[in-house]
Amino acid sequence: MSDPVRFLNTFAQTLSVMTLYPEGHPSRERIVDAAFEDLDALFADGALPRFTFLEGEVVYGRQSLRDLREWEWSARLAECGVSRLEFERRMTRDEFEGFLQEIQARLTNSTAGTSAQRQMRDLGVRFGSVGLDLAPTPAAA
Repeated sequence: MSDPVRFLNTFAQTLSVMTLYPEGHPSRERIVDAAFEDLDALFADGALPRFTFLEGEVVYGRQSLRDLREWEWSARLAECGVSRLEFERRMTRDEFEGFLQEIQARLTNSTAGTSAQRQMRDLGVRFGSVGLDLAPTPAAA
């Protein structure tokens, strides 16, 4: 299993576990730690991890992750307005957990703090919707 696939599987598992156990529960802390380690491993080659979730496709950077074709979480994330994840820098474990709480809030239609608090906090990751420009390109003359 490739590192990006491993991270996304652990990421999805973490979001599931977060719905079952409160903050501080050993099972929750273990899976958050595992997802954090998997994310940190993606920075090893010096690239900034970037994922896009579109119509059953999961793209890492510019590479389609065929192992995750029709991945259930791709649709779930896109439905709550998260069709891209762009990690801008290495995060601390606390920042990563804050990011997970933001995603969990979107998935459950709850709030992880006020929008002002979210905008003021730099989590080291950008996420949201992806727009596609479907306008035809002008033909070369």
